[in-house]
Amino acid sequence: MSPVFHFSFECHWRSAPLAYWVHIPIAGQPDSFLPAAPPCIPHRGYAVLHVEFEQFDLVFSAPAQLDHFIAVLSTKPLPTSGQLSALRNAPVGPNGHWLSRLPAALKAPRKRGRLVRLISEIRSLVVDKEKPDRFDWENQHIK
Repeated sequence: MSPVFHFSFECHWRSAPLAYWVHIPIAGQPDSFLPAAPPCIPHRGYAVLHVEFEQFDLVFSAPAQLDHFIAVLSTKPLPTSGQLSALRNAPVGPNGHWLSRLPAALKAPRKRGRLVRLISEIRSLVVDKEKPDRFDWENQHIK
């Protein structure tokens, strides 16, 4: 089965569920993040990756989000959303973290393994080889 994914363009990169949790603002430097925020594509907006897995549409706006998703879902047992929120020093309730919003069907160990393999395969296809902090959206399907 070949991976199913496409790109769309959004007016802001923060619309992706993992954006807040992955890109940490740098104190005293407005609009600076670590890892860096994705670049805006002139006249288009921000490239957003949509990955189809079963009936779910998973959305990412930067390769760093793919890396974080893979790292978290590869962890056994899964960390709690409270543990992950503490890493960000975020006073967010238990249902505010992206992991708590991820459908329960995707958290089962077998399904997680398949999902991690799929996301890893897609990552190898969509991340710019010369600029690994960016998507290579120009050579992909766009909706």
